[in-house]
Formats: sequence, C-alpha cells, structure tokens
Amino acid sequence: MNAQLVYPWYQVVRGSDLAQGDLLLGCPRFVIPPDANRGASGVALTRETVDAIVLTQSCDLAIRSNGDCEATDVLLCAFYLKKDLHEHQVFQKWEAWEEVRKGRRPFFHVLDACRLAGHEQDFALIDFHAIFTLSVPLVRDFAQSVGDRLRLLPPYREHLSQSLARTFMRVGLPTDIAPFGKTRST
Repeated sequence: MNAQLVYPWYQVVRGSDLAQGDLLLGCPRFVIPPDANRGASGVALTRETVDAIVLTQSCDLAIRSNGDCEATDVLLCAFYLKKDLHEHQVFQKWEAWEEVRKGRRPFFHVLDACRLAGHEQDFALIDFHAIFTLSVPLVRDFAQSVGDRLRLLPPYREHLSQSLARTFMRVGLPTDIAPFGKTRST
C-alpha cells in the first residue's frame, strides 16, 4: 500500500491556553504615536484591531505548576487574508505569493487556506514587518473571549518559526565575494 500521509494545517481550539501558531482574529494592537518621546508627559495610545498570529514559542507560554509561564509578553504578528489584498500593489499578483511560498521574500510567510467546516479561511500572508507584543494576561483574556479559533499545527508551526528566524538572522556584508563564473581565474 502506498497511502499518502495527511498532515492537517490547523485544528480548532478554544479557551485561554496559548500556543505558537494561534490565529487571533480582531486582536487588539496598541500604537504609540511617533512623537511620543518629544517631552509630552502623557501619551495617547491608539487601539487598533488586526488579525494576528502568536509567534512566541509554545514552551514559553506553557503554564507551569505554580500557575505562571516563562513569558511575560506574547510576540504577535499581523497577517492578511489573500482575499483582502486584491488591490495591494504587490500582493494582488499570484507571482508575489509564489515568491513568498518559495521563501524568496524575507519578512513574509504564507499559510495555507483552512478548509475545516465552519472555520474556512483564505490563504494568509504573515508580514514580519508588523510584529508587536501584548502582555500574556491580555492575550489569554482575549483568546478566551473569542471562542473557537484556529491553531497552526506541526510541522507548519515550525516552518513559520524557521521563516521568522531566517528573517532576523540575515547578515548584510559590507563587501561580498565576487560572483564565481567561467572568467574567474582565482
């Protein structure tokens, strides 16, 4: 028998338990104004809502026997559904999505569409330019309040983590080695 293995991308979860790869639709994000450090004694934050994915490692979010977890803040990142980018200058084109899928566009990662009954969702573009943090209690309360949500499963969760790591481990050299070719003698 040559049965093809099936690795589902998502599972549906609910409650305040958090894990890397949790999709939080309508998640709050607080924006600090650009002039916040110009001597003002009070700063008015802007509260936005975005669709976000949890990037913090699951082991750092796991609740220990004392009721705490290692993390004090949750690293989150905004994502956008393909259907919502139909007018985007770059991501309205399938070629840009294909470049991201192949890992050729740092700062971006693609998630497959979800086909779970009652939880259908379009392809998602994760934008590592849009990373932010919120406190663990705030995110747990939010997760509890939204009811059912999608959680990215292994190995896709690890693929996301690897994509994030590649984005931040890039090193730009001041002088690179010249390209090798037929005319290069040394």
